[in-house]
Amino acid sequence: MRPSSQVASSLVALADRNTALISQLVRTEDGADRLVGGAAPSPRPWLRIALMSVGRSSGAEYLLHALRALLQTHPARVSDPLRSSIEIVVVNNHAPPEAHSVLLRAKQLYGGRVVFVEKEAAAARACRATPKVKGDVAKEPVFRQTCDLVGGLEALLAMPPADHVLLMEDDWLVCPSALLALQYLLDKAYAYDEDWLALRVSYGFNGVVVRGGADLRSLRRHLESHPWRRPPDHLLFEWFSGERPDTKAYAAGRSYRVFRHNLFYHIGALSTLNQPKTRFTPGCYSLIFASINSLVRNSLLRAKASSTSLFSAVSEQACPHDDVWPCTEAPLKPAAAATASHDAGEVARWLAAAAAAGDDTTADAAPAFDVAAVGGRGPQQDGAQDGAGRAGGVEVKALPAARDTRAVGLRALNNCESLKAHFACAAGCEASEGTDQPAEVVPDAAEKWGPKRCLKTSGPVSCVGKHEATARLCGCEQAAAAASG
Repeated sequence: MRPSSQVASSLVALADRNTALISQLVRTEDGADRLVGGAAPSPRPWLRIALMSVGRSSGAEYLLHALRALLQTHPARVSDPLRSSIEIVVVNNHAPPEAHSVLLRAKQLYGGRVVFVEKEAAAARACRATPKVKGDVAKEPVFRQTCDLVGGLEALLAMPPADHVLLMEDDWLVCPSALLALQYLLDKAYAYDEDWLALRVSYGFNGVVVRGGADLRSLRRHLESHPWRRPPDHLLFEWFSGERPDTKAYAAGRSYRVFRHNLFYHIGALSTLNQPKTRFTPGCYSLIFASINSLVRNSLLRAKASSTSLFSAVSEQACPHDDVWPCTEAPLKPAAAATASHDAGEVARWLAAAAAAGDDTTADAAPAFDVAAVGGRGPQQDGAQDGAGRAGGVEVKALPAARDTRAVGLRALNNCESLKAHFACAAGCEASEGTDQPAEVVPDAAEKWGPKRCLKTSGPVSCVGKHEATARLCGCEQAAAAASG
């Protein structure tokens, strides 16, 4: 046993070391903390956040905003346990890499706290040599995106392994405190299933958590094998759901889990997929399945979604009092033929049952945040001060709880039974999200809105909102007429 004086000296030396490291924190011109020549990274990060980045012909600086948001929620103090446990990596998928001018600026600003690597060009080229066969649906831009992802994942696999990898696209902002929410989700996922395969906290190929090493390598192989067949986010689902013969064995007995709340906000204006210019953008901490319903309704995810997909139509009950789906433990000894695929009908049971149970998160109290575009979704100037209500220079505002005098009565009608008593609901009734709801989509509405459907909302209830494609309940229509008269 060492003398107490030696122990004290060691503690003092450690404290001095921490003080010296903290003193190296400087303030960059855009207001973000930056560590210059700080502590060596952890030999095995608990979480590696990997942003796949390409330059835009418009010169849009999405990557700068995404990194700023991450660094605001990523602890700057080296004494914080999460500081050394989380590594942020930007993968340059641009060709040629030196032409990605926004990334070069990001490297100048954040090189002390962010690792920058280039995709493995050889892996991307090998992927692009894959021939297209009859039945493949991916167009050339989507095909190139998938092969760039293959090269990016290969670059991550060439790094020292991390326990977990969070895959991001560079035009998404992480929501305030999302890394703490992610830590909570990981802990809970392990409690349900020690051998989970994937976690989802967002949409598309963004906000996906997988384990480093073998799982990441398996995902890369699946993308490389099918770059022409489907978009990469569809291939991702095939991989972790085990819905195909070539993925079933790897996913057997392993679950995928979905967090109830969306942890990212999309700021990108263009997509490689054929999506409408006016896009539904889920807000920070909005209910993820309600948002998926809206995405499907607006045809953003409808094409080629399989019957077992997260984006399929849903039924009435699942996990109303939990924030992770599925909320059941994995069997201790899964049968050899077990699969990680879940009944698609379970997905929206969660949301519908929560509403039926009076869960406050589906009424006025939800969701806690939304992101409002400032000046048409433009970024704040670099000198703008960021606080708890900002994400990457973009304003984050609390959604006001509905306080309309008709809100209480309207909430009582926010269910399919009541809507069917007032409207024909010829195309059915489903959970949705919007200030113009509960409502019915009018029969002569454009096809993209889904005419003749009734919509109950999972968001705040009020008579204030309106939409050209929906008809409100009579009380709201009368109130609007009185206000305009």
